[in-house]
Order: sequence, then C-alpha cells, then structure tokens
Amino acid sequence: MAYSVMIWLVNPGEQAYEAEEVAISTERREHAPGAATGVNISPAFTRMLYGLYEGQEQAEQALGDISNTLQQSAPLRVTSSPEHANRVFLIPANRVHYVVCDEVSRPKDE
Repeated sequence: MAYSVMIWLVNPGEQAYEAEEVAISTERREHAPGAATGVNISPAFTRMLYGLYEGQEQAEQALGDISNTLQQSAPLRVTSSPEHANRVFLIPANRVHYVVCDEVSRPKDE
C-alpha cells in the first residue's frame, strides 16, 4: 500500500493586488512573467504534496523529518515531481498549518 504525505498551508486570505494578478493569469497570460508556469501568480496554494511513499515506514520517516524541520523553525523543502518540472519550494515553518499522512490507492495497486 502506498502512503501520501500532504502539507496543508495556512490560508493567506485575500492578497493585495490579487484581482489584478488573476486577470493577468487568465486574460493576458501570454504576456505575464512566469506565464508558462503560473507558480508566481496568486492565489497561493493551500496544500502541497510532500511525497508519495511505497511503505508506511518511509512515510513515518518523512513525518519525522518534517517534524524536526518545523521544530527548528526552518523552511520545508518540497520538490515537485518530474512531470511538474522539478520545481523546488521552500515553505516557511509559520505557513504550515498541519501535515497529513494517509493510505492511497493507485491504479497499479489494484
């Protein structure tokens, strides 16, 4: 069974200039900076996948690593999958609301 570790972030609320950024990301996307990625345009993510693990022991180790990082008030380093361009996100500890680990079923597991 596979396990997913998901980080839920503190909702930042409405951001200054959010309406303008949304307009840029939808209406004038081809001229927006970072338009091909969209990662620098609001609204901010509210959750991110930290990792997908083949076993419970690996997932528990990831939870331990996250816990240690947050206790030190250090930012979490999250790397997106190769399908999503291998982006690296540094999430400040004060933006993490909670972390969830749960079993997931994948088509290849059935």
